[in-house]
Amino acid sequence: QRSHSTGPEQRSRQCVAPMSTLTPGANTAVTTGTPSVTITYTPVPGADLDVSAFLLNESGKVRGDNDMCFFGQQSVNNGAVKLVESAPGRSVFSLNLDAIDAAIDKVALTATIYENKARFDACPQLNVSVTGGIEAPIPTVGMQETALILGEFYRRQGAWKFRCVAQGFAGGLAPL
Repeated sequence: QRSHSTGPEQRSRQCVAPMSTLTPGANTAVTTGTPSVTITYTPVPGADLDVSAFLLNESGKVRGDNDMCFFGQQSVNNGAVKLVESAPGRSVFSLNLDAIDAAIDKVALTATIYENKARFDACPQLNVSVTGGIEAPIPTVGMQETALILGEFYRRQGAWKFRCVAQGFAGGLAPL
C-alpha cells in the first residue's frame, strides 16, 4: 500500500493486480513474503467472535502455546505472525512468511464464537482478504458450527500458497 496519494495522471499508469476470489477448497500463489490478512465479519449480537492464527507443523499440530497468535498473544514466532488489529467486525494479521520457522508447514486462520453463544449461520458476512488481491468469502448460510478454519497459508515446493478452507467444527476451539 502507498502512504501517499497520487494524482489522476499517475493513477491511470499504476498496475493493478488482478483479483483472485477463492471458493472453499481453492488455492492460489502468494506473491509477497509479507502479506497482510484482513478478516471482516458482521458482528453477532450477544456473541464474541475470536480470530486466531495457528502455526502448524507437518503433522498439522501446534508445537505449543507459542504457535498460537490471538488477542491474548499478539505476536508469535519472533514476530513473524502478528495480530495487529482486533475490533468487532475486523481483525488484521501481518505475516512475514520468509521469517517463519522452517518446522512450520502451515499458518491456519481460524474463527470461533466465544462460549458457543451463536452459530456461524448468524454471521451473514465473513470474508478473508490477503494482500495481492486475494479474496475468500466464507459461505455461512445454514452453518451450525461454532468454530471455523477460514483459510491457510501453506508451503508447497518451496513457495507459499493460500487456500480458502471454510471448514466448520461444532464445539468451539477444542475440535480445531
